Amino acid sequence: MFVLFGIAYSLSPIEIGVIAFTGIGFLVMFGISSARGGYQDLVDTTLMNDEIRRNKKK
Repeated sequence: MFVLFGIAYSLSPIEIGVIAFTGIGFLVMFGISSARGGYQDLVDTTLMNDEIRRNKKK
């Protein structure tokens, strides 16, 4: 699979390694933040800001 990807886009093995490393790193960091519940703070803040804006319009 990686060989075909490298041939199709003329990527060197180093470039393929960097792409794989950053992709795996993203998945690991996303998994850690999801496990710790970091996304919940974002949802709470967004809902609170929406409520504040709705109340200001009234």
